[in-house]
Amino acid sequence: MKGGIIMFKHRLSVICLLLFIIIVPLHKASAQQEITVGNDFIVGARSAGMGGAFATVADDFTALYWNPAGLSQIKQIEFFGGLSHEKLEYETNYFNSPATTFISSTKPNSVGIVLPIPTYQGGLAFAFGVNRLQNFDSRRMIKGFNERSVEDEPEFGQLYIDELNKEFGGIYAWSLGAAVDIAPNVSLGGSLNFLSGNYDYELRLDADDTKMLDSELTGFSYKDSISTDYFGVDGKIGLIARIIPQVKLGLTIDVPLSFSAEEYWSQDSYYLYDDGEDESTYEDGTTSYDISRPFRFGGGISFHPIPESAIAINATYTDWTQTKYSEPPSEDISNEDFVNDYRDTLKIKSWWRNYYPRTGKDKGWIYPRPPSICTIKY
Repeated sequence: MKGGIIMFKHRLSVICLLLFIIIVPLHKASAQQEITVGNDFIVGARSAGMGGAFATVADDFTALYWNPAGLSQIKQIEFFGGLSHEKLEYETNYFNSPATTFISSTKPNSVGIVLPIPTYQGGLAFAFGVNRLQNFDSRRMIKGFNERSVEDEPEFGQLYIDELNKEFGGIYAWSLGAAVDIAPNVSLGGSLNFLSGNYDYELRLDADDTKMLDSELTGFSYKDSISTDYFGVDGKIGLIARIIPQVKLGLTIDVPLSFSAEEYWSQDSYYLYDDGEDESTYEDGTTSYDISRPFRFGGGISFHPIPESAIAINATYTDWTQTKYSEPPSEDISNEDFVNDYRDTLKIKSWWRNYYPRTGKDKGWIYPRPPSICTIKY
Protein backbone atom coordinates (compact mmCIF):
# COMPACT_ATOMS: atom_id res chain seq x y z
CA MET A 1 0.00 0.00 0.00
CA LYS A 2 1.34 3.40 -0.93
CA GLY A 3 0.00 6.71 0.17
CA GLY A 4 0.52 9.80 2.21
CA ILE A 5 -0.73 11.71 5.21
CA ILE A 6 -0.77 15.50 5.39
CA MET A 7 -0.88 17.12 8.82
CA PHE A 8 -1.57 20.80 9.28
CA LYS A 9 -1.52 23.13 12.29
CA HIS A 10 -1.90 26.82 13.05
CA ARG A 11 -3.92 28.44 10.26
CA LEU A 12 -3.93 25.13 8.41
CA SER A 13 -0.34 25.56 7.18
CA VAL A 14 1.23 22.35 6.02
CA ILE A 15 4.03 21.34 8.33
CA CYS A 16 4.68 17.73 7.44
CA LEU A 17 4.27 15.39 4.49
CA LEU A 18 4.60 11.73 5.33
CA LEU A 19 5.01 9.17 2.58
CA PHE A 20 4.68 5.59 3.56
CA ILE A 21 4.45 2.08 2.20
CA ILE A 22 2.35 -0.49 3.99
CA ILE A 23 2.99 -4.16 3.48
CA VAL A 24 -0.08 -6.23 4.31
CA PRO A 25 0.32 -9.95 5.05
CA LEU A 26 -1.86 -11.96 2.73
CA HIS A 27 -4.40 -14.26 4.24
CA LYS A 28 -7.87 -15.45 3.39
CA ALA A 29 -10.44 -13.25 5.05
CA SER A 30 -13.41 -14.58 6.91
CA ALA A 31 -16.66 -12.77 7.48
CA GLN A 32 -16.88 -14.68 10.78
CA GLN A 33 -13.92 -12.81 12.26
CA GLU A 34 -14.93 -9.90 14.50
CA ILE A 35 -13.63 -7.06 12.37
CA THR A 36 -13.47 -4.54 15.24
CA VAL A 37 -10.87 -6.63 17.07
CA GLY A 38 -7.51 -5.15 16.09
CA ASN A 39 -7.34 -3.39 12.71
CA ASP A 40 -6.08 -0.27 14.51
CA PHE A 41 -5.18 2.69 12.33
CA ILE A 42 -2.16 4.85 13.24
CA VAL A 43 -3.48 8.29 14.19
CA GLY A 44 -1.36 11.29 13.17
CA ALA A 45 1.54 11.64 10.76
CA ARG A 46 4.17 12.35 13.38
CA SER A 47 3.14 9.42 15.55
CA ALA A 48 3.12 7.19 12.46
CA GLY A 49 6.69 8.28 11.78
CA MET A 50 7.55 7.14 15.31
CA GLY A 51 5.89 3.77 14.77
CA GLY A 52 3.20 4.56 17.33
CA ALA A 53 5.68 5.09 20.20
CA PHE A 54 3.94 8.36 21.04
CA ALA A 55 2.30 7.93 24.45
CA THR A 56 5.00 9.86 26.31
CA VAL A 57 5.48 12.47 23.57
CA ALA A 58 1.79 13.26 22.88
CA ASP A 59 2.32 16.97 22.26
CA ASP A 60 -0.31 17.69 19.59
CA PHE A 61 -4.04 17.16 19.06
CA THR A 62 -3.60 13.38 18.61
CA ALA A 63 -2.80 13.19 22.34
CA LEU A 64 -6.58 12.69 22.63
CA TYR A 65 -5.91 9.23 21.19
CA TRP A 66 -2.40 8.39 22.41
CA ASN A 67 -2.34 9.91 25.89
CA PRO A 68 -4.71 12.75 26.90
CA ALA A 69 -2.29 13.89 29.60
CA GLY A 70 -0.05 15.28 26.87
CA LEU A 71 -2.57 18.02 26.05
CA SER A 72 -1.31 20.11 28.99
CA GLN A 73 2.01 20.52 27.17
CA ILE A 74 0.35 22.60 24.43
CA LYS A 75 0.59 26.33 25.14
CA GLN A 76 -0.94 27.84 21.98
CA ILE A 77 -4.25 27.31 20.21
CA GLU A 78 -3.80 24.49 17.73
CA PHE A 79 -5.87 23.55 14.70
CA PHE A 80 -5.08 20.07 13.45
CA GLY A 81 -6.07 18.06 10.41
CA GLY A 82 -4.99 14.89 8.65
CA LEU A 83 -5.79 13.27 5.31
CA SER A 84 -4.67 9.89 3.97
CA HIS A 85 -4.48 8.50 0.48
CA GLU A 86 -4.06 4.74 0.37
CA LYS A 87 -3.49 2.17 -2.33
CA LEU A 88 -3.56 -1.49 -1.42
CA GLU A 89 -2.44 -4.20 -3.80
CA TYR A 90 -3.00 -7.89 -3.09
CA GLU A 91 -1.45 -10.81 -4.91
CA THR A 92 -2.77 -14.35 -4.58
CA ASN A 93 -1.75 -17.70 -6.00
CA TYR A 94 -4.47 -20.34 -6.16
CA PHE A 95 -3.21 -23.69 -7.47
CA ASN A 96 -0.44 -21.87 -9.42
CA SER A 97 -2.93 -19.34 -10.84
CA PRO A 98 -1.87 -15.80 -9.82
CA ALA A 99 -4.34 -12.93 -9.42
CA THR A 100 -3.83 -9.28 -8.49
CA THR A 101 -6.30 -6.71 -7.24
CA PHE A 102 -6.02 -3.30 -5.62
CA ILE A 103 -8.07 -0.66 -3.87
CA SER A 104 -7.53 3.10 -3.63
CA SER A 105 -9.11 5.48 -1.11
CA THR A 106 -8.69 9.00 0.22
CA LYS A 107 -10.21 9.74 3.63
CA PRO A 108 -9.93 12.25 6.46
CA ASN A 109 -8.03 10.93 9.48
CA SER A 110 -8.08 13.70 12.06
CA VAL A 111 -9.69 17.10 12.50
CA GLY A 112 -9.64 18.98 15.78
CA ILE A 113 -8.70 21.91 17.95
CA VAL A 114 -6.75 22.30 21.20
CA LEU A 115 -7.55 25.24 23.49
CA PRO A 116 -4.96 25.88 26.21
CA ILE A 117 -6.09 27.93 29.20
CA PRO A 118 -3.59 30.46 30.66
CA THR A 119 -2.56 29.48 34.19
CA TYR A 120 -0.29 30.96 36.83
CA GLN A 121 1.87 27.85 36.63
CA GLY A 122 1.67 24.44 34.98
CA GLY A 123 -0.66 23.69 32.10
CA LEU A 124 -4.37 23.27 31.41
CA ALA A 125 -5.89 22.49 28.02
CA PHE A 126 -9.09 21.25 26.42
CA ALA A 127 -9.48 19.53 23.04
CA PHE A 128 -12.28 18.49 20.73
CA GLY A 129 -12.23 16.69 17.40
CA VAL A 130 -12.49 13.45 15.47
CA ASN A 131 -9.95 10.71 14.73
CA ARG A 132 -10.20 7.62 12.54
CA LEU A 133 -9.34 4.71 14.84
CA GLN A 134 -9.86 1.70 12.58
CA ASN A 135 -9.73 1.00 8.87
CA PHE A 136 -11.46 -2.02 7.30
CA ASP A 137 -10.76 -1.48 3.58
CA SER A 138 -9.46 -4.50 1.71
CA ARG A 139 -10.01 -6.36 -1.55
CA ARG A 140 -8.86 -9.90 -2.40
CA MET A 141 -9.36 -12.11 -5.42
CA ILE A 142 -8.59 -15.72 -6.27
CA LYS A 143 -8.91 -17.37 -9.66
CA GLY A 144 -7.95 -20.85 -10.72
CA PHE A 145 -8.90 -24.49 -11.12
CA ASN A 146 -9.28 -26.41 -7.88
CA GLU A 147 -7.21 -29.54 -8.42
CA ARG A 148 -8.44 -31.33 -5.31
CA SER A 149 -10.74 -34.28 -5.87
CA VAL A 150 -14.44 -34.15 -5.12
CA GLU A 151 -13.83 -36.68 -2.33
CA ASP A 152 -11.28 -34.38 -0.67
CA GLU A 153 -13.31 -31.20 -1.19
CA PRO A 154 -16.95 -31.98 -2.09
CA GLU A 155 -18.02 -28.35 -2.47
CA PHE A 156 -15.31 -26.96 -4.77
CA GLY A 157 -13.21 -29.90 -5.94
CA GLN A 158 -12.54 -30.11 -9.71
CA LEU A 159 -14.19 -26.70 -10.36
CA TYR A 160 -12.81 -23.43 -11.69
CA ILE A 161 -13.09 -20.84 -8.90
CA ASP A 162 -13.50 -17.10 -9.39
CA GLU A 163 -13.85 -15.42 -5.97
CA LEU A 164 -13.77 -11.76 -4.92
CA ASN A 165 -13.83 -10.48 -1.31
CA LYS A 166 -14.41 -6.78 -0.65
CA GLU A 167 -14.42 -5.01 2.71
CA PHE A 168 -14.96 -1.30 3.36
CA GLY A 169 -15.48 0.92 6.37
CA GLY A 170 -13.91 2.10 9.57
CA ILE A 171 -14.51 3.46 13.05
CA TYR A 172 -14.29 7.17 13.95
CA ALA A 173 -14.15 8.67 17.43
CA TRP A 174 -15.63 12.08 18.22
CA SER A 175 -13.66 13.05 21.29
CA LEU A 176 -13.71 15.55 24.13
CA GLY A 177 -10.66 15.72 26.35
CA ALA A 178 -8.77 17.76 28.92
CA ALA A 179 -5.47 17.66 30.77
CA VAL A 180 -4.00 19.51 33.74
CA ASP A 181 -0.66 19.55 35.53
CA ILE A 182 -1.49 18.18 38.98
CA ALA A 183 2.11 18.64 40.14
CA PRO A 184 5.12 20.48 38.72
CA ASN A 185 6.23 17.39 36.81
CA VAL A 186 3.03 15.34 36.54
CA SER A 187 0.15 15.72 34.05
CA LEU A 188 -3.21 13.96 34.23
CA GLY A 189 -5.69 13.82 31.37
CA GLY A 190 -8.78 12.07 30.12
CA SER A 191 -10.95 11.80 27.03
CA LEU A 192 -14.51 10.71 26.32
CA ASN A 193 -15.01 9.20 22.87
CA PHE A 194 -18.26 8.78 20.97
CA LEU A 195 -17.69 6.00 18.43
CA SER A 196 -19.44 5.56 15.10
CA GLY A 197 -18.67 3.73 11.90
CA ASN A 198 -19.63 1.01 9.48
CA TYR A 199 -18.40 -2.21 7.95
CA ASP A 200 -19.51 -3.53 4.55
CA TYR A 201 -18.50 -7.03 3.48
CA GLU A 202 -19.22 -8.61 0.10
CA LEU A 203 -18.27 -12.04 -1.18
CA ARG A 204 -18.90 -13.04 -4.81
CA LEU A 205 -18.07 -16.62 -5.79
CA ASP A 206 -18.49 -18.33 -9.16
CA ALA A 207 -17.60 -22.02 -9.53
CA ASP A 208 -17.80 -23.63 -12.98
CA ASP A 209 -17.27 -27.17 -14.29
CA THR A 210 -14.99 -25.94 -17.09
CA LYS A 211 -13.45 -29.38 -17.70
CA MET A 212 -16.86 -31.12 -17.63
CA LEU A 213 -15.76 -33.52 -14.92
CA ASP A 214 -18.98 -33.30 -12.90
CA SER A 215 -21.77 -35.51 -14.22
CA GLU A 216 -24.55 -33.23 -12.93
CA LEU A 217 -23.37 -29.69 -12.13
CA THR A 218 -22.55 -27.04 -14.72
CA GLY A 219 -21.74 -24.37 -12.15
CA PHE A 220 -23.02 -22.26 -9.30
CA SER A 221 -22.82 -18.70 -8.00
CA TYR A 222 -22.93 -17.47 -4.44
CA LYS A 223 -23.17 -13.95 -3.01
CA ASP A 224 -22.84 -13.06 0.65
CA SER A 225 -23.13 -9.51 1.96
CA ILE A 226 -23.03 -7.96 5.42
CA SER A 227 -23.60 -4.30 6.26
CA THR A 228 -23.01 -3.28 9.88
CA ASP A 229 -23.36 0.06 11.63
CA TYR A 230 -21.47 0.60 14.90
CA PHE A 231 -22.16 2.97 17.79
CA GLY A 232 -20.42 3.22 21.12
CA VAL A 233 -18.76 5.18 23.90
CA ASP A 234 -15.41 4.67 25.58
CA GLY A 235 -12.91 6.67 27.56
CA LYS A 236 -9.20 7.01 28.12
CA ILE A 237 -7.20 8.08 31.17
CA GLY A 238 -3.58 9.10 30.84
CA LEU A 239 -0.67 10.17 33.01
CA ILE A 240 2.71 11.65 32.09
CA ALA A 241 5.48 12.09 34.66
CA ARG A 242 8.70 13.97 33.98
CA ILE A 243 11.20 12.14 36.17
CA ILE A 244 14.10 14.36 35.14
CA PRO A 245 14.30 16.77 32.18
CA GLN A 246 15.64 13.98 29.96
CA VAL A 247 13.18 11.24 30.98
CA LYS A 248 9.37 10.97 30.78
CA LEU A 249 7.10 8.12 31.80
CA GLY A 250 3.55 7.59 30.54
CA LEU A 251 0.61 5.40 31.56
CA THR A 252 -2.76 4.93 29.82
CA ILE A 253 -5.95 2.96 30.43
CA ASP A 254 -8.64 2.51 27.77
CA VAL A 255 -12.03 2.08 29.43
CA PRO A 256 -14.74 0.43 27.28
CA LEU A 257 -18.22 1.69 28.13
CA SER A 258 -20.58 0.50 25.39
CA PHE A 259 -20.36 -0.73 21.81
CA SER A 260 -23.35 -1.81 19.73
CA ALA A 261 -23.86 -3.17 16.22
CA GLU A 262 -26.84 -3.21 13.87
CA GLU A 263 -26.35 -5.67 11.04
CA TYR A 264 -28.15 -6.44 7.78
CA TRP A 265 -27.14 -9.59 5.90
CA SER A 266 -28.15 -11.42 2.74
CA GLN A 267 -27.15 -14.66 1.00
CA ASP A 268 -27.99 -15.49 -2.61
CA SER A 269 -27.10 -18.75 -4.39
CA TYR A 270 -27.79 -20.07 -7.89
CA TYR A 271 -27.13 -23.58 -9.27
CA LEU A 272 -27.18 -24.61 -12.96
CA TYR A 273 -27.22 -28.30 -13.92
CA ASP A 274 -26.18 -30.15 -17.07
CA ASP A 275 -29.78 -31.02 -17.94
CA GLY A 276 -30.68 -27.31 -18.09
CA GLU A 277 -32.48 -27.25 -14.76
CA ASP A 278 -31.56 -24.57 -12.24
CA GLU A 279 -32.41 -23.58 -8.69
CA SER A 280 -31.82 -20.54 -6.54
CA THR A 281 -32.19 -19.51 -2.90
CA TYR A 282 -32.21 -16.15 -1.19
CA GLU A 283 -32.15 -15.30 2.51
CA ASP A 284 -31.73 -12.05 4.37
CA GLY A 285 -32.24 -10.63 7.82
CA THR A 286 -31.25 -8.12 10.44
CA THR A 287 -29.76 -8.49 13.88
CA SER A 288 -28.61 -6.23 16.69
CA TYR A 289 -26.10 -7.04 19.39
CA ASP A 290 -23.64 -5.49 21.81
CA ILE A 291 -19.91 -6.19 21.88
CA SER A 292 -18.15 -6.18 25.24
CA ARG A 293 -14.55 -5.18 24.67
CA PRO A 294 -11.59 -5.52 27.06
CA PHE A 295 -9.64 -2.84 28.88
CA ARG A 296 -6.32 -1.78 27.34
CA PHE A 297 -3.33 -0.95 29.51
CA GLY A 298 -0.41 1.02 28.14
CA GLY A 299 2.91 2.30 29.38
CA GLY A 300 5.91 4.00 27.89
CA ILE A 301 9.16 5.83 28.42
CA SER A 302 11.02 8.41 26.37
CA PHE A 303 14.44 9.82 27.11
CA HIS A 304 17.42 11.64 25.63
CA PRO A 305 20.53 9.58 26.42
CA ILE A 306 22.81 12.12 24.77
CA PRO A 307 22.18 15.56 23.26
CA GLU A 308 20.34 15.51 19.94
CA SER A 309 19.25 11.89 20.45
CA ALA A 310 15.92 10.44 21.55
CA ILE A 311 14.49 7.02 22.36
CA ALA A 312 10.81 6.17 22.87
CA ILE A 313 9.40 2.79 23.89
CA ASN A 314 5.71 1.95 24.33
CA ALA A 315 3.91 -1.23 25.35
CA THR A 316 0.18 -1.98 25.22
CA TYR A 317 -1.50 -5.05 26.74
CA THR A 318 -4.95 -6.29 25.68
CA ASP A 319 -6.64 -9.58 26.55
CA TRP A 320 -8.87 -10.16 23.50
CA THR A 321 -10.26 -13.40 24.98
CA GLN A 322 -12.45 -11.18 27.17
CA THR A 323 -14.38 -9.96 24.12
CA LYS A 324 -18.02 -11.08 24.24
CA TYR A 325 -21.26 -10.72 22.28
CA SER A 326 -24.54 -10.05 24.06
CA GLU A 327 -26.01 -12.27 21.33
CA PRO A 328 -23.82 -13.94 18.69
CA PRO A 329 -24.57 -12.41 15.25
CA SER A 330 -25.11 -15.84 13.62
CA GLU A 331 -25.62 -19.49 14.53
CA ASP A 332 -22.06 -20.52 13.65
CA ILE A 333 -20.49 -17.90 15.96
CA SER A 334 -20.25 -18.14 19.74
CA ASN A 335 -18.42 -16.41 22.55
CA GLU A 336 -16.29 -19.53 22.86
CA ASP A 337 -14.65 -18.48 19.60
CA PHE A 338 -12.98 -15.59 21.42
CA VAL A 339 -11.64 -17.96 24.06
CA ASN A 340 -10.43 -20.56 21.55
CA ASP A 341 -9.27 -18.43 18.61
CA TYR A 342 -8.09 -15.19 20.22
CA ARG A 343 -5.41 -14.45 22.79
CA ASP A 344 -3.97 -11.65 24.85
CA THR A 345 -1.42 -9.47 23.10
CA LEU A 346 1.48 -7.30 24.16
CA LYS A 347 2.44 -4.73 21.53
CA ILE A 348 5.87 -3.16 21.91
CA LYS A 349 6.74 -0.12 19.80
CA SER A 350 10.09 1.60 19.82
CA TRP A 351 11.73 4.49 18.03
CA TRP A 352 15.24 5.92 18.06
CA ARG A 353 16.60 9.09 16.55
CA ASN A 354 20.14 10.36 16.34
CA TYR A 355 21.33 13.61 14.82
CA TYR A 356 24.41 13.50 12.61
CA PRO A 357 26.07 16.95 12.52
CA ARG A 358 27.99 16.26 9.32
CA THR A 359 24.90 15.39 7.31
CA GLY A 360 22.25 17.31 9.22
CA LYS A 361 19.91 14.32 9.01
CA ASP A 362 17.97 12.20 11.46
CA LYS A 363 17.97 8.44 11.23
CA GLY A 364 15.69 6.14 13.12
CA TRP A 365 14.77 2.50 13.55
CA ILE A 366 11.39 1.16 14.60
CA TYR A 367 10.93 -2.29 16.17
CA PRO A 368 8.85 -4.24 15.57
CA ARG A 369 8.22 -2.97 12.06
CA PRO A 370 4.75 -1.38 12.11
CA PRO A 371 2.22 -1.57 9.28
CA SER A 372 3.64 1.69 7.92
CA ILE A 373 7.28 2.27 7.02
CA CYS A 374 7.77 5.99 7.30
CA THR A 375 10.22 8.62 6.16
CA ILE A 376 9.95 12.11 7.60
CA LYS A 377 11.80 15.23 6.49
CA TYR A 378 12.21 17.97 9.09
